[in-house]
Amino acid sequence: MRFNLEGLEVFFPYDRIYLEQYQYMRSIKQTLDAGGHCLLEMPTGTGKTVCLLSLITSYQLAHPNCGKLVYCTRTVPEMNSVMEELGTVFSYRSEQLRLDREVAAAADASNTQQAEDVTMMDVEESATSSTTNYNTEQQQQQVRKRKRIYGPKKNGQKENMGPIPYDGGAGGSGALALCLSSRRNMCIHERVLRESDREGIDAACRSMTAPWALERAKTDQTVETCQYFDGFQAAGEATSMPSGVYDLEELKKWGKGKNWCPYYLTRQAINHATVLVFNYQYMLDPKVAKMVS
Repeated sequence: MRFNLEGLEVFFPYDRIYLEQYQYMRSIKQTLDAGGHCLLEMPTGTGKTVCLLSLITSYQLAHPNCGKLVYCTRTVPEMNSVMEELGTVFSYRSEQLRLDREVAAAADASNTQQAEDVTMMDVEESATSSTTNYNTEQQQQQVRKRKRIYGPKKNGQKENMGPIPYDGGAGGSGALALCLSSRRNMCIHERVLRESDREGIDAACRSMTAPWALERAKTDQTVETCQYFDGFQAAGEATSMPSGVYDLEELKKWGKGKNWCPYYLTRQAINHATVLVFNYQYMLDPKVAKMVS
């Protein structure tokens, strides 16, 4: 459903909304308008995530310079759940904006046709014009009434996730939404992933990507480097990401397809993202906080 909230058009991807959800979104909007801080609490299962995502992404659409949405979670499954919900929100908004364009195009075509007919129309043709107007209105109503079913794709593919190059990109506005996590959750190098713990994975990654390792590899062929990091470095400025919604699996899939390291690619793409989702601990990490800001 689409509704007006104190002058803001909100794209909410479900047919019904609870009063508490409406009040929650109104409080968030008032905080964004005031530029202040807000502390809200809602019980588990009341739809906090979709409310926050729907309201703030709609606010970003109306105010392109308002900044990023940074959503912090506690666990990786929660992170992926947020990205899945965001994909639903963006897909609904993209569909609605596409229908708006179709209705506008149909109206323009009808007005153009009527303007051409007026110069040649006689009294008898006036009745035909009324029928044409009625048919055009019926077509516009049919366009608006089209519904799209949101759900998982077949063959295990996720709906509304990954790169979205059609209908103006993610959300119909070219949005880019990314997850940020540790090497353990983002690495795609087979040998590194054989390490048993996070510290081992971090150490193995650094041994192949650190400047000293890359320098030694130039003269010593026995020094192993990471093909994905090397590909990422070699691509240089070409390492951009298309509009879309990327959870951890989609980031790894995209990186492997391009032969780029998804861990370093995501950190570079942070500056271009409109939505970031990561663990609370990253908010306290000075390096990550500097990149996000």
